[in-house]
Amino acid sequence: MKKKMMLFAAALLCGCLLAGCQKSKADQLNPVIVTSEGGQIKAESPSGVSQSELSLDEKRIIPDQSFDVELFDWDDVKFISYGPEAGDDFEDVSFYLMKDSKVIYSFPYYCENNKTDTYAGLFDSVESVGFRDVNNDNLKDIIVIINYITGAGPQGMVPRPRARIFLADKKEFHLAKDLIEDLTENMDEKDINIDDICEYLKNK
Repeated sequence: MKKKMMLFAAALLCGCLLAGCQKSKADQLNPVIVTSEGGQIKAESPSGVSQSELSLDEKRIIPDQSFDVELFDWDDVKFISYGPEAGDDFEDVSFYLMKDSKVIYSFPYYCENNKTDTYAGLFDSVESVGFRDVNNDNLKDIIVIINYITGAGPQGMVPRPRARIFLADKKEFHLAKDLIEDLTENMDEKDINIDDICEYLKNK
């Protein structure tokens, strides 16, 4: 009888743990629903799930550098280039994927807290975005050319390009800091464009 009671207690404990795990997974898998209200694209979790803090301001979306694209394991999505908040001098540009009016992925920042003060100066513009397989794994990676103003020297107000590379790994993208540093050190600024970067990486 004692043995049966112990087995019953163990089974009950396992059941509780399993239910907890399933709830945790459900929380992670619930989509983020995006609604537009007063110029804000708000990310709201479905009923019963904690609110997401993510909120996109429509005015900050850079329309000419946001694209519909088909990505492996993501199918048809929209790549969003998202500018800094007005008045925040050192906030960097950020990037998202959206699908069916839902934010489904946030790309990793280059610098801590997405600030540029120790990196490249002030964000100026997104010059171009390319969807290319740069590491020959049959997945579309993403190359972004971003212009910054350093404010230093006689050419300080002339925008200078920096490359950002996100390597695809099915359900996520990795910031390729080693490749970015390599490009920054070994390519002339005049050659920082999508085609020349792909050619440079192909010959590595």
